Amino acid sequence: MSAYELMYIVKPELDDQAVQQEIEKVGQLIQTNGGQVKKVTPWGKRRLAYTVKDQREGHYVVEEFDLDQAKVQEVERVLKISDTVFRHLLVRQDERKP
Repeated sequence: MSAYELMYIVKPELDDQAVQQEIEKVGQLIQTNGGQVKKVTPWGKRRLAYTVKDQREGHYVVEEFDLDQAKVQEVERVLKISDTVFRHLLVRQDERKP
């Protein structure tokens, strides 16, 4: 398993409860594919630097998790077709020795 960091932006018109449900849904997606969520950090609603899909604001969320490299494509595929997540970035974290 490799360590990954996922940042995604949820539509701004959703209330806090709907954003929390979306966070749980993404976490469940990772766990369904055999991953383990280590940390979830919601950044709240922020203004975007430029317009994305007619949106000027969004709820930012950062998740750190472990996942098998073969399952990463499935997670990205589901995020691409999501109705509430309109932008995401998934990167593999460096493995550093202490």
